[in-house]
Amino acid sequence: MKEFRKNSLKITQKTILSCMVIAAVTAVSCPMVKAEENKSVVTTSSSEANLNNTHKFLVDAAIKDYEDIRKLEKVTDFKFKLPNFFPEGTKLQCIQLIKISDNNNAIQLYYNGDGKHVLGDISFQISKTDPVEAIKKIETDKMKTTKNPKVEAEEKSMKVGDINGTSLSLSITSPSEKLENGFTTKEFKESGKYFIWQEGGVYYSIKYNSTVSNEDKKEKEYLALSENLITKITKSIVYPSEIKVNDYLEFKQELSTETGVMGIYDSEDLKNAEKLLGFSPKLPIKINDDIKINDSVVGLSSDSDIKNNKISYELNSFYSNKKGSITFNEGKKSKEYDDIKKNGYLNEKNWKTNEMVKINVDKLNVNNMEVFKYKDLQVEKDEEQCMCYMWKENDIYYSVIFFGQADNSDEIIKTFVNSKPMA
Repeated sequence: MKEFRKNSLKITQKTILSCMVIAAVTAVSCPMVKAEENKSVVTTSSSEANLNNTHKFLVDAAIKDYEDIRKLEKVTDFKFKLPNFFPEGTKLQCIQLIKISDNNNAIQLYYNGDGKHVLGDISFQISKTDPVEAIKKIETDKMKTTKNPKVEAEEKSMKVGDINGTSLSLSITSPSEKLENGFTTKEFKESGKYFIWQEGGVYYSIKYNSTVSNEDKKEKEYLALSENLITKITKSIVYPSEIKVNDYLEFKQELSTETGVMGIYDSEDLKNAEKLLGFSPKLPIKINDDIKINDSVVGLSSDSDIKNNKISYELNSFYSNKKGSITFNEGKKSKEYDDIKKNGYLNEKNWKTNEMVKINVDKLNVNNMEVFKYKDLQVEKDEEQCMCYMWKENDIYYSVIFFGQADNSDEIIKTFVNSKPMA
């Protein structure tokens, strides 16, 4: 998981351009590897954040993924209902608690359509406050490929069955932009329609239509629900204790070394993470005024053999940094550290030529702890190198990777090294 995240930030601009339209038409990728993409919209504090005096979060991530409806109820400050019906050919993909503001969260569920019975993915939103602003926030935050999306919204009265509500038409345009390396992105627009209604002081909405068009105005439809299906879904909502749809009970993400297993958001999550990791992790919440934690995710280590059920876990924590970001990894194994310890240098493969390249490694002494330091291999001319640090403490391997700005990194690393396990 660590290697995936490290290498995923080193893809070429050409690859980024090819992903832009995919990002626009994909509702969400629920695996928690997405966590680091949301760091720009998160606020955290050095102590547990308190949501309306009801639940305390250690890590108040912008998007919190859950696989347990009961846990979702515990961390949400209002009672809500969920659909007890979804069309044939759909499957629950993920359940999220999304940070709309410091004092307001919304719930979002995604259901995969099989393309045969249902075209595209269905999203279902729940909020206590203004649902239009919540939907705008959720959808614009997906546009990570542009700094200045154009947002247009129109509301009209709508009735589904005997339920009176509102139809929201929302369009978000990502304008053409010239990147630093000379590549120019193409403009595209994602448009969605939502049926919004209120019940018991809570707002519910369902996305029932979705299209994407490019700068040539060619439009493609990705979701189209009939009025009959919208009616069945809206009329089916019940409290979680009344749910009979098996998807909610059997919901579980498939194991992968490229996705997260569980996010750490509160003290209960931390205790559960310790059971998987087999050790008490370090989890510094705030390094300084510029460096604060955004997300912390338990994932499978890259050497896990899922097919033969030989699984090992590691913890990956993500931090904002001034003009950059930092990843902090902890686990029981590290081939890179062992190779450096044995050879005094690191061999890294050039992904373009498949040749092995010798990376020189420096040594630091931090409170009598030997810390290895090296710059990651630079393959492309315009590719920004990462600054990497590694050490071993009480049979646990730690690494810190600086992406982008790495000023004063030798001093910053001391805080990570000197931090203590949370238990």
